[in-house]
Amino acid sequence: MRKGTTLIELLVALAIVGILAAIALPSGAALLGGVLTDRAAHQLMAAHRVARFTAIMRGRLTRLEITPDSLVVRLAGGGPDSAVVWRAAGPAADGVELTGPAYALVFTPVGLPYGLGNGTYTFTRGSARCSVVISRLGRLRLIRG
Repeated sequence: MRKGTTLIELLVALAIVGILAAIALPSGAALLGGVLTDRAAHQLMAAHRVARFTAIMRGRLTRLEITPDSLVVRLAGGGPDSAVVWRAAGPAADGVELTGPAYALVFTPVGLPYGLGNGTYTFTRGSARCSVVISRLGRLRLIRG
């Protein structure tokens, strides 16, 4: 009696592994899309909090600039004092599409939004979707699905 496996046994094992991979890969891609959109939404929420707390702590107007490529918090007012306080990569870095208002959010020294402070930002990747709703008073709500 010989020890080892035959070519037919190896081909059957490879066929089974191929079938299982074909079943698992689409659900894995959907899971990855969900994780990346959720991450992008949480990153936007973190940027919103940083901008708000920066306005409170420094006692000045602070801007949150939201683009697909970057999230930037800077001191408002123009000139040399408009330094970047915080920066992070936008959702496009993870292949997530961002739709929402094109204006920057401005926070007053007491932490309230100034001007147009409300909006809904939607993050999509494949079939995964996640939205962040910002109320007029600056409250955040995360909506999955």
